[in-house]
Amino acid sequence: MDKPPANNAFTLMEALLTLLIISLLSLISLKPSISHLEYFSRKMAAYSVLTQEKAFIAKENKDVRIEKDRAYFADIEFQYPPSISCTPFAFHYNAKGNISQAHTIHCTDKVRTIQLIYQLGSGRVRIE
Repeated sequence: MDKPPANNAFTLMEALLTLLIISLLSLISLKPSISHLEYFSRKMAAYSVLTQEKAFIAKENKDVRIEKDRAYFADIEFQYPPSISCTPFAFHYNAKGNISQAHTIHCTDKVRTIQLIYQLGSGRVRIE
């Protein structure tokens, strides 16, 4: 009688369990790819673009007021995390979506500073 061939391969469950363990270990060992301040500045830029689009769609001025601990984007209030502060500045987007005044805002946490640069003309914001 012939013996059945030996099965030396992994089962599906063993392979999935191995992949799960490797995935969990890699997630634990990786540092976050984006800092808290970078995430914050991207959110500020997104709110600025949203306000610009609202001004363009509604064909009316939309005010933006950035304070030391919070910002107002037309009808949205954005409270900063306690560790972050920004230089105050106020401007508006006109009915064409253009900015009324160019400026650079410095946002700082305990470690570093990021600049939000509002460009005259297009009104877009750039992060540096």
